[in-house]
Amino acid sequence: MFKAKILFIGPNESGKTVLANFLSDTTENVGGEYRPTQGVRILEFESQPEGSGDNKTCEVELWDCSGDFKFESCWPALMKDSSGVVIIFNPDVPSHLKEIETWHSMFISSQSLQDNQCLLMAHHKPGSAVEEGRLPLASHLSRLPLIHSNLEEEPEDVRQAFCRYLGKVVNTLSESREQEEMSIIT
Repeated sequence: MFKAKILFIGPNESGKTVLANFLSDTTENVGGEYRPTQGVRILEFESQPEGSGDNKTCEVELWDCSGDFKFESCWPALMKDSSGVVIIFNPDVPSHLKEIETWHSMFISSQSLQDNQCLLMAHHKPGSAVEEGRLPLASHLSRLPLIHSNLEEEPEDVRQAFCRYLGKVVNTLSESREQEEMSIIT
């Protein structure tokens, strides 16, 4: 069974914890009072990644990371052995579009992750004014897969999109493991 360590990163108040709780079935409550994550929360669950070859169950470690830069000194430790990174942002907040460039350079560029190990998630909070559509993203960010999440209107679409992403991560891990085994043999 594959174990995937997925980091949920992004600006403060973007919806990382709400999405992490939803995807890990930690809670059914979508609303509630905002309480910023202190450092990191690790949620463990099993998932069926879509399109991951033989459709095996995958153990997921979902690391819900604080968006507060006061925890920046901890980030290298969080990144160690990560399989994928999901940058979550609120498209209603204009500063988030700029801020995700910083998150990309700190967590994705620095680890040399492949595009299919990364995901941008535009999280629409209840009462969101922004329509789903093209967002003015920097060119290096526009190469990454982007999904819009709305847990009030289409919660299962969010879960399916995450499972498709997880399938790509598992395929990448599998290919990497096979290459490593072949290099040992030859």
